[in-house]
Amino acid sequence: MAADHHEFDTDPALPAWQSMTYQVFNPDHTAGAACNRDGEIVGLHLTDDARDNGDTWLAAEILRLARLAHMKSRVALRAEMESNGTHAHTIDSFDLPTEASYRAMEAAEFGTSAR
Repeated sequence: MAADHHEFDTDPALPAWQSMTYQVFNPDHTAGAACNRDGEIVGLHLTDDARDNGDTWLAAEILRLARLAHMKSRVALRAEMESNGTHAHTIDSFDLPTEASYRAMEAAEFGTSAR
């Protein structure tokens, strides 16, 4: 007889999606933001150099990094849904970014080439 599958079983080979955070730093690492799985900001990194750039720059940088961290968490949600066997058309209906589209977005924000 096959073993019962329980909703709360965990597979050690799968990522712990619920506890993951997604971090983004600006190119000079003076500012960074982190989001949890739900896209909520859970961390902020600011160096003295970042604070010395003034409030207007700092506010814009924090918003930019928070937006990117949120999008990074949405890329992970796409990966989680794919890992769970969700159909591609269902995933696409949530308008979740792909890894490639996220990298392009980050490159456009920071003026770097996509990796």
